[in-house]
Amino acid sequence: MKDKEIELQPHQPPPPQRPGEWDQFTRQAAIVILLLGVLVLVSAMLPMINMLGVTGIFILILSYPINRLQSKTKLSRTAAVFVIIIPIAVLLFLLFGNVIQWFVTNTQSMVADLQNNDDLNQAIQSLTAQYPGSIQWITEVLRNMALSFGDQFSAGMQFIALTATSFFLAFLFILEMPANLTKSFQSLSDVSQREFGILADRLSAVWNGWLRSTVITSIIIGTTTALELFLFGIPYAGLLGIITGFLNLIPTFGPLISYLLIILVTYTQGSSYIALDPIVLTLLVWGVNMLVNQYVRLVIFPKLAGKAVHMPVFLVILGLVVAAVLWGVIGVILVIPLLGTAGEVLRYVLRKINRQDPYPGEEPQAGYWAKEITSK
Repeated sequence: MKDKEIELQPHQPPPPQRPGEWDQFTRQAAIVILLLGVLVLVSAMLPMINMLGVTGIFILILSYPINRLQSKTKLSRTAAVFVIIIPIAVLLFLLFGNVIQWFVTNTQSMVADLQNNDDLNQAIQSLTAQYPGSIQWITEVLRNMALSFGDQFSAGMQFIALTATSFFLAFLFILEMPANLTKSFQSLSDVSQREFGILADRLSAVWNGWLRSTVITSIIIGTTTALELFLFGIPYAGLLGIITGFLNLIPTFGPLISYLLIILVTYTQGSSYIALDPIVLTLLVWGVNMLVNQYVRLVIFPKLAGKAVHMPVFLVILGLVVAAVLWGVIGVILVIPLLGTAGEVLRYVLRKINRQDPYPGEEPQAGYWAKEITSK
């Protein structure tokens, strides 16, 4: 009966247009222009995907201790940010400075050892005397080795510059983020604040779950590296394991730097009980370390990450393969939380299109995100 009464009611005219309000055509044109602008912006930012990815990872890693410190103390947001950021920045500066100095010193030592190796020099002289044409081949091999080593050093310096820039961008973002979020959400209705608060909670759970799985993977890689180096009798096994685990958190260049450190230490220091040629020992240690680390990254990590973001392992591995082909290393790192984010946003949009409550009977959690974005 009530439905019939509603149907018999006269059609209500649309509310009068407010002064300065855009008409429907203008609003639709603005939406199209905004979408095109987003596409252009994304295309322009693709060359910076590595830096943006590292910046996002820094934001995730640094936000948690800053939020905890602010919630447990009476410090302001700015003070909490500086209390956490400054010591980490100093540690990174000292770490990179010592690594560069150590790398240069050991590289010079390794080059000097090769130049002063009488057995190697005699072998080269004997080979060139027996095969006069081999001198060109040997020169080409040595030149390629030098170029490859120079490229690795250049990649390491690029990694340091990338890390420093990304860390600074993350610092600025974390410092300004809460105020911008509050201003944006205060312009929304109470219903929209509730829905976006719940969506923010769910997205936070996705990224935090991915971060936890990444940290667990790094701990596993650091532990297995330390154990492997200890079994091979390589000095500083524990320290190298810690450094390897930490570097695994850094995309693109982190694992590369850890491999270079292991190679240099193994070649220059040798083993405490294995009597092998330094080159053979270095290749053996590096090969075993790379195989174990790749197994952890390609088998264990997808299971942990898939469980954290509520995705099947098959979809996680498929996403990793597609991301590796399209976007390289940084795509492999970020594809899992991005898929989880896309799934949450898609579910929200589809329910809104169907004119349903996206989260019936659910309220934003009393966590950091809900507190920040719904604060009046």
